[in-house]
Amino acid sequence: MKQIYKYLFAAGFACCAATGAVAQSVVTTNGVMVSDIAIVPHDDRVNVDMLFDMSDLRVRSNYSLQITPILTNGREMVQLPPVVIDGRRRSIVHKRQDSDLYESIKTYVRRHNNKDQVMEYDADIPMEQWMMDSELILKEEWCSCHDIPLSEELVAVATVSEPAAVPSTPSEEQTLPQPQQSENLSPRMAYVMPAASSEQSVMGGMDIYFAVNKSDVNASFMDNGEEMKTVAETLSQGGVSKIHLMGYASPEGPYEFNKKLAARRAEAVKNYLASHNLSKDITVISDSSPANWDEVKRMLGETFIENWRGIVAIIDDPAIAPADKNGAIRKKYPVEYDFMLTTWYPKLRVTEISVECAPKRHTVEQAKTLIESAPSELSLEDIYMVALTYDKGSKEWNEIILFAVERFPLSPEARVNAANVAMANGDYDLAAEYLQGVPANMPQAINSRGILAMSQGNYGEAMTLFQQAEQDGVSEASYNISLLKELIQAQ
Repeated sequence: MKQIYKYLFAAGFACCAATGAVAQSVVTTNGVMVSDIAIVPHDDRVNVDMLFDMSDLRVRSNYSLQITPILTNGREMVQLPPVVIDGRRRSIVHKRQDSDLYESIKTYVRRHNNKDQVMEYDADIPMEQWMMDSELILKEEWCSCHDIPLSEELVAVATVSEPAAVPSTPSEEQTLPQPQQSENLSPRMAYVMPAASSEQSVMGGMDIYFAVNKSDVNASFMDNGEEMKTVAETLSQGGVSKIHLMGYASPEGPYEFNKKLAARRAEAVKNYLASHNLSKDITVISDSSPANWDEVKRMLGETFIENWRGIVAIIDDPAIAPADKNGAIRKKYPVEYDFMLTTWYPKLRVTEISVECAPKRHTVEQAKTLIESAPSELSLEDIYMVALTYDKGSKEWNEIILFAVERFPLSPEARVNAANVAMANGDYDLAAEYLQGVPANMPQAINSRGILAMSQGNYGEAMTLFQQAEQDGVSEASYNISLLKELIQAQ
């Protein structure tokens, strides 16, 4: 499933769109060479092909560069599926998420710095009349923790040349009868507003590594240089209230020695932070463990080396003392142990850093300004605070709702609301896509699925869904039940 988000073209993009030209190759702001660009209209589709050469691109371990192709005529736009170029640690995070939704709307690429690397991009979208005079723009966004954009750059790369004529008669697929709703028989949508969160956001994935039996912080060891830059950039953004440090030793040393070594590693990072003008308002909490067996089990589960289940069984066996687990693995599985010792254990000599940030609060006026100037600073709650200043169903309301799902594509609230807007616009296929992955027990989503079933003529299913939503307190569902009964009686 390819998700396509369509909405009015923001004013900030319009000036960029006017300067574009047909290009054989373009280098983006961050050094990605884009070549072999082909935008080919045919029949009722538009195919967009190009090559991304990342050979001169360097991506920090905990960062991603998201490149989103946008087709626009300066007034309307279609956002094509983005490409996410991951650093080493961000690649690990995205693989852990293992979400069907992520896989469906994004292409993930692990960047291997200092190596030649090229990928092909291919997207196919429905043809619309305005696309015959349009332009292809690439939006580049650097992202770190939680995939929140830190910056945004735009570059115009090509125009649609010699577009094929739009068919004057509908295709066979387009002429299929679609369920119609009378203007006087419109079901009511149940929108859901996320409650303002008081929880602290936690950003992790920053690690400082140590040499064998060492506890000194060495910026040149492994990826420490990049990790330290990430820590510094995170702290410079402000809003940090707590820093959690978790020191580890690898399991092969004496257990009591490892206890002290892990604690010294956490303390070393604490001292390092304190020596770099750490604010006195930030609380630093240190903890340690002589071995990170959970991480070992995760590696075993991802790699599936021979006898990995037996190794996990030893780790989880309560009858084997923590100090004896490493020896038991070495004795029973010597070949696998040697691999783990040389390949995995160096990554276990580490202090993990998690940063806790207080949520930012904005007034309605501030949020309205930030939507245009710095959307990455807005929470989902901020965006809906702006939406509530408009009438539900208005042009402005719909734009904000679609903006919310574009910014937070995994949010159940954002997806339900976007599905409602899509159905109000008559696009039931898009609504069904938005509703995929939304929890089945979410009352507003149940009401939306009822409207979708109703539009497809599945009245029995629609009635069941509306009744379930009504029981869950959705007032709009009560109206929809009455409406459906009237529609059934009129048949």
